[in-house]
Amino acid sequence: MKRSLLFIFVCFSLSSLAQDYAWIQKATFGGTARHRSVGVTIGNRGYMGLGHINSVVDVQFKDWWEYDPGTNSWTQKANYPPGRRYHAAGFAIGNYAYVGTGRDTTFANKRDFWRYDAVNNVWNQIPDFPGSARRGAVAFAINGMGYVGTGSSTADFYRYNPMTNSWSPIPSLPGPGRISAVGFAIGNKGYVGTGDTGGPSADLYEYDPSTNSWTQKASLPGLPRMEAGGFSLLGKGYIGTGDNFSSGTNYQDFWRYDPLTNSWTQVQDFGGSARRYLCSFTIGTRAYAGLGTSGINYQDLWEYGSMSGEGETETDISVKIFPNPVSQQAVIQLGSAGYQEESAWFELYDMSGKLVRRLELAGEETLLLRDDIASGSYVYTIYSGAVLLHSGKLIFE
Repeated sequence: MKRSLLFIFVCFSLSSLAQDYAWIQKATFGGTARHRSVGVTIGNRGYMGLGHINSVVDVQFKDWWEYDPGTNSWTQKANYPPGRRYHAAGFAIGNYAYVGTGRDTTFANKRDFWRYDAVNNVWNQIPDFPGSARRGAVAFAINGMGYVGTGSSTADFYRYNPMTNSWSPIPSLPGPGRISAVGFAIGNKGYVGTGDTGGPSADLYEYDPSTNSWTQKASLPGLPRMEAGGFSLLGKGYIGTGDNFSSGTNYQDFWRYDPLTNSWTQVQDFGGSARRYLCSFTIGTRAYAGLGTSGINYQDLWEYGSMSGEGETETDISVKIFPNPVSQQAVIQLGSAGYQEESAWFELYDMSGKLVRRLELAGEETLLLRDDIASGSYVYTIYSGAVLLHSGKLIFE
């Protein structure tokens, strides 16, 4: 039987941002508006919960909610067992979320940690966090290990091994101790940046578990900030919102970090109001962010990663990728005009957001060899410098 080849053909203008990502508002969070909450991803579901309101009288929360992007709906799940808690830290490994530290209703900082089983909707306690009790820590997971550190003006960091159910210290963050920083993982590296170090900061540090060491990277080029939000998406890190000092000027801008070039690019401002303590999680090729406060507590949720429009205009650049589905190889064809000034890069990601292949697109035609790419669906992006030219899907048979 003859198989027809599917050609992907798109036109775009380098001067237009029509092909870049955009924020789209989604279903309002199922619980009460709040800030200093926790957000994690388990499989194809997002979770948010805990947090507080402190505009007049401090009101804390222990509820835990699941977001289904397929139905764009929230479902309340089992409450956090120790009770009301805010400014906690959380990460996810496999079918489990791990949430701990933070501050309770007596305003005491805590060290306890709990594992949430998403399949059975139950919480179980694990060994306490080994550092001092704290709030405002950051957390991320790399290669089946959880990492938690900073918070309450500290710089120490610890690794959690779910196989042995135990914690161990790793080197402290090289910069000053801080609270309310941003932490996320890109591939097999962890990143921590910004936060309150006695004032707003803009620094960024990368942790490499293979060398068990930290390296300072390019600082955020926007205004220094604390109490910001952040996430990783398709091999890039994002930091935005926050403020210059608690209850001070709130920000709305967002920035994308490329670990391959160690550079930052400003992207579209957050879709909601300027705020601090933005809470987020990433599901596949989309990031979700919401909640937070600017003096007003927010209940909204926004999706980042949807295209703002195909934006076909009079252009002199075209892209073709064929065949699709891919058996052994595919051809990436680019129009000859438009970006002789800068190289273009093709990046292929699996549906979990892990970078699978990166190719420089030299000339008008580049061969994409399958090699060891497993069968399944993938997402690709094409960048020229800091500009996202196009993204789409490829299927490998």
